[in-house]
Amino acid sequence: MKTNRSFVFFTIVLLLVISLSACTKSASKGSTATPAGQTTPLADATGVIDTLILASTQTAMVAGSVPTAVMDITPQATEIVVVAPPTEMPTPMPTAVSAALPTPELVVPASYTLHSGEFPFCIARRFNVNPTDLLNINNLGGGTYYAGMVLKIPQNGRTFPGNRTLRAHPTTYTAKAGDTVYSVACLFGDVSPEAIIAANALQAPYKLTSGQILNIP
Repeated sequence: MKTNRSFVFFTIVLLLVISLSACTKSASKGSTATPAGQTTPLADATGVIDTLILASTQTAMVAGSVPTAVMDITPQATEIVVVAPPTEMPTPMPTAVSAALPTPELVVPASYTLHSGEFPFCIARRFNVNPTDLLNINNLGGGTYYAGMVLKIPQNGRTFPGNRTLRAHPTTYTAKAGDTVYSVACLFGDVSPEAIIAANALQAPYKLTSGQILNIP
C-alpha cells in the first residue's frame, strides 16, 4: 500500500513540475489566444493527472489496498439432528403362578381325611369314583360325616356317573368369608385342593382371606 501511494505522489509531483515549466515557457512568449478546439498544456496536464489518479486508485483496489466489504448471503445448510427419545422398556407382565408351578398329579388314595368344607359326594367327584360305592364302603347310609373323618376310597374301577366338572376352569375365584382351599375345590368338582395350593403358591395352613383372588387350574 505504501509503494502505491508513493508512486501516485511521485507521478503527481512530476506532472506538476512539467506543467509549471510549460506555463513558464508560455508566459515568456506572451499571452496568445488558444485556438478553438485545442486545449492548453495546463488543461492537458490536469486531465492526465486525473486519469493517473483514477488508474492508480483502480490498481490499488485490484491489489487489495482499498478494502471492499463483501457480504456472503449464500444460505448455509443447517444440519438438523433428531435425537430419538430413550426407548422405554416394556414392563414385564407377571407370569401366572399356575403356569410357573406344575399341577400335582391326582392320585386316587386308599383313604382320605375330610377337611372343613368337604363331603363324601365331593370326594367321589374329585377322585372319579362311584358315589354309591363310596357311601357303602364307609357305611354312610345315614349321610353322617364331619371334618377329620377318614373315608375309604373304592378301588373297584367304577367311575363317577355324569360330568364331574361343576364350574368351568381354568379361571379365578374370589374367596368369601369361611372359604377354604378344600371347599373351593369342591365348588369346581374335579379340581383338587393340592392343585389350587400349587397354582397360588400358598403356604400351610393355607388360610384364605375374604376378597383374596385364587387361580383355579
